[in-house]
Amino acid sequence: MAATTMARPRRRLRVRPGRLLLNLFLLAAGIIFIFPLIWVFFTSFKTDAEIVRATPTLLPKTWTLDNYLGLPSRAPFLRFFVNSLLVSGVSTVFIVFTCTVAGYVFAKYRFPGRNLLFFLVIGTILIPIQTYIVPLYVFVRQLQWLNTYQGMIFPTIIMSSGIFFLRQSIRDIPDDLIEAMRVDGANEFTILFRLIFPLSVASIAAISIVNWVYTWSLFIWPLIVVNQESRFTMEIGLMYFQRQFITEYGGTMAATTLSLLPVLVVFLIFRTQIIEGISYSGVKG
Repeated sequence: MAATTMARPRRRLRVRPGRLLLNLFLLAAGIIFIFPLIWVFFTSFKTDAEIVRATPTLLPKTWTLDNYLGLPSRAPFLRFFVNSLLVSGVSTVFIVFTCTVAGYVFAKYRFPGRNLLFFLVIGTILIPIQTYIVPLYVFVRQLQWLNTYQGMIFPTIIMSSGIFFLRQSIRDIPDDLIEAMRVDGANEFTILFRLIFPLSVASIAAISIVNWVYTWSLFIWPLIVVNQESRFTMEIGLMYFQRQFITEYGGTMAATTLSLLPVLVVFLIFRTQIIEGISYSGVKG
């Protein structure tokens, strides 16, 4: 008896109007946000005459590398680049340690006033650095940290939002694992480095990348605390193109492109870790 086969009915692709409108809105918003970066990139390859023309164009009519080749003669941008790497890297190492320790304390320790202290720490997220930059400068000056790397790094060694994310992540670690390590004779630092760090790697990766990008782009504080060229970062180095009566837009765009390049590369490589770490810390617990 021959087996009969029945053709399966094809499913029609259903397009939800709400989802379609949402995708179109996100696409338009993405184009709007990324367009200034595209403009900066293409402008860095234009001549000075084409940049200031009455009718601007997106693509350069005459491509040139003079804006990039002229950067070493303007300022030691390689030194500025290394300074930015140093400040961002050291700050990120401190952030990982301080946020993990504070998150572990707030998540697993019980002491009077814990919730109030945690509320005060989280409340500092709403306070911008401009509100306390004067006393912070006075404090750094008393420590004789002006024109030093530690002076630039000091305000960036604690991250309130990072403490929140790590606390949310560490709360989901079973207490039985911690107690088992204590029974085996492990001290708190052993527990921190052998248990808490490995199980919180997603949140640690997220706050590390976010802090690195933030510190790399920091401008106000390094501008105030540093006045020696040997300590300038990439963001401060852009001032070399600001003259008394004119602004060298070609050099500014080229230096800005080089300054944004590491940030874009880091974000594109680790964007998955950022999204997973933040979503995990925000949903769990």
